[in-house]
Amino acid sequence: MNDDAGVPFDEGTNPCSSQDNPAGEVKELAWPAASNTGHTIEPGQTLRFKWSGTHSVVQVADWDGTPIDASLGRRIDSGAPTNDGTFDWNVGGFACGYRPGLYYFKDGAGGGGVTAVSLTEPEFGQNHFDPKPCSTLSDVAAYGGRYASYAGREDCTIHEVNNFQTEPHHDWVDPTFAAQQGDLVLFRWTGYHSVVQVHDVTQDTLFGPGGVTSGAKRNCTGGPNYLCSNGSSSLGEHMIDTTDWRPGMIHISDECAYNHADCPSKTGNPSPTGVNMQYLLRARSSPIVGAKGSCCAIDKSKGQACRVVDFYNDRDGFQYEYNVGVNRGDIVRLRWSGKVRMVQVQAAPGSDDPSTTPLAGGLSAPEYDCVPGPKGSCIGGDASRAELILDVDAAIESGKVHSGGGETFFLFHAFGENMDGYSSADADVSLYLAQETPYSDNDACP
Repeated sequence: MNDDAGVPFDEGTNPCSSQDNPAGEVKELAWPAASNTGHTIEPGQTLRFKWSGTHSVVQVADWDGTPIDASLGRRIDSGAPTNDGTFDWNVGGFACGYRPGLYYFKDGAGGGGVTAVSLTEPEFGQNHFDPKPCSTLSDVAAYGGRYASYAGREDCTIHEVNNFQTEPHHDWVDPTFAAQQGDLVLFRWTGYHSVVQVHDVTQDTLFGPGGVTSGAKRNCTGGPNYLCSNGSSSLGEHMIDTTDWRPGMIHISDECAYNHADCPSKTGNPSPTGVNMQYLLRARSSPIVGAKGSCCAIDKSKGQACRVVDFYNDRDGFQYEYNVGVNRGDIVRLRWSGKVRMVQVQAAPGSDDPSTTPLAGGLSAPEYDCVPGPKGSCIGGDASRAELILDVDAAIESGKVHSGGGETFFLFHAFGENMDGYSSADADVSLYLAQETPYSDNDACP
């Protein structure tokens, strides 16, 4: 998975012809506001600032009143202070309206402090942010064409995760979903945020080095045409390409999500700015069956007909694909993410299904915690310790099998964490012998 950190950002093309939006239902805000919070607006509406005396309205970047560069032409600004005036902010809607998020305003005449207005896209009833085929990225209307280079990728879905649809704009939406290797995951935000891979749902600092990271927190102040009013869209955007990441649960946090004392805001106070989310990354097929000869890299004595067959605990509920056939002569790798202990077990009484009772003299792998990383790795660990290897022929020859109903089975049980917000759970594995004779044409490994 290439998380594009440090890659030069292509701003793309703005597909919107102008920044003008039609007027909508008017919500009036007495200005300067009596309270600096509690103000909301929805797409399609108009927020009317109305004042007596000499005032104006100008957008700023944050609670500290940090100015936004007016030369970009995206800052909301009523102009010079006027006496007894109004100013209409026509919000518009997707995709050329104003980017949802928290907007900060101050009186250009110098009175009062900063007032926040929450512009929130409804979470339900529209499909702007639903998963879409990567082929849609060829359209300039899709993120300005910034990701058009992925449009030709087959069997690929782009998943957008944003903070546009929750009124405080701390939470990521959708908080949990499933993707497959080769999919794209695009994070978009308004405000100060970052994207970091963490160990589990209780953590909010980068697990690594080697985990997904967007780098230091960046502030995208909301602007027209879903852009950042203070600069490049890269200030509020981070793309993850999942192609080579190890399957498993990927936990993502916005650093400082939990109001930790060592995460101060610009004003020196702890400032929570996001909560954790996660997505289950699945292998493109289950199991993953290697080409003939793939065993040679593991055990040259197996010959060039041997295949490596990989299973991951990447099905719903951290389960493995169940009741799958394997062949004589093959090597099977039972792999995992999260903390797992893998044991070959006896059949449950009266059945051919796995129990949790270890098979005497059976195979086992001690408990190991693997945080899924790039190129099939365990971040900061040893991926070879997050798997159990079954040599089908060797298991048969040593009697490490279960026979029932005229078939031969290999039964295993994974002992997992079984904790909400973590990365593994107890899981049964049942493999049956599909081809009972060794490969006849089996040249020696080179």
